[in-house]
Amino acid sequence: MSFTKIERIEQFKKLMGEVFNSVDIEKMILHLNTLNFFEAPASISHHGNRSGGLFDHSFCVTQCLLDLTKRCELKWEKERSPYIIGMFHDLCKCDNYKLMPEGTDPEHWQYNNAAILPGHGEKSVIMLQKMMFLTDEEIMCIRWHMGAFDSKENWNSYGQAVTQFHNVLFAHTADMMAARIFGV
Repeated sequence: MSFTKIERIEQFKKLMGEVFNSVDIEKMILHLNTLNFFEAPASISHHGNRSGGLFDHSFCVTQCLLDLTKRCELKWEKERSPYIIGMFHDLCKCDNYKLMPEGTDPEHWQYNNAAILPGHGEKSVIMLQKMMFLTDEEIMCIRWHMGAFDSKENWNSYGQAVTQFHNVLFAHTADMMAARIFGV
């Protein structure tokens, strides 16, 4: 699945329109555009390693999480949560990559060594909290979406998060489905 920027924005409006009003969606789009959310890659050498790959991956994760929610009858603190978690779990990546200088290949992204906020899940939480209030469940699902792919010293905390917020495990599963099964 690969969309143009305009198609990505339309897909975003349609999907997020399930839980947000049109005014809030337009505000989100304005903010996300400043972050290059619809153009950034999801990675440089793994899944979504192309322009727009971040949105395409996030869209797929959201669809997987919604499917898991339906099939497994997951209960969420807020109805919006699988949408928020799926769409914004990798928000940190907006800041992780930048296009090569003008005159180079427009599809060539490089790692941004000038990013001043490190981290992955926690960075996504911090960035998203500038846009909206998050429940503890949403925070934990975004923070721990990497599952056991997080640093080994964090495995105990990840396990405790899953014990307290069972949907942490499903957020990780949806991320793995999108990346490893669907290749997005």
